[in-house]
Amino acid sequence: MGYKRNVFAAAVLVAGGFSLFAAQDAPAPKPLVRKDLLVLGSGVAPPPVRDIFRPRTSGVAAPAFRPGGPVVRPPAGGPAPAAPAGFTLSITYLGSIKSGGRIIGLVLRGGQTLDVGEGDEIAPGYRVVGVTAEAIVVQGPSGERKTFTKQGDRP
Repeated sequence: MGYKRNVFAAAVLVAGGFSLFAAQDAPAPKPLVRKDLLVLGSGVAPPPVRDIFRPRTSGVAAPAFRPGGPVVRPPAGGPAPAAPAGFTLSITYLGSIKSGGRIIGLVLRGGQTLDVGEGDEIAPGYRVVGVTAEAIVVQGPSGERKTFTKQGDRP
């Protein structure tokens, strides 16, 4: 009976040795981090190729944009109506918000959205004199007034 016990113990030791040997030869799993892609030692990252937060510009010219609005045609045989001299401000009135009993107009100027109220200055010399839900009135540096109607979706 002691002989069977020794044979069994020897068999267990041999099987354990083979399993350890087989585990050593198994291919290692693929690492999660590729060390060949890591920049080690330089400490300085290369400069970016382009700013990812700016849209790409192409070599193709942008299509001509013609702002909407009422079309004014000159009367037949008469001179064309003259635009107010000196009023060079170009804005688009997007709409309004009522806040604290005051109407605030949303204006698009030079690609930036501005929130303006009555009495605010949009540009040097150009002051808002009236804001409604449908239009905004701006007074120019020489006192002339121009009304900008709401652009965008209408019900």
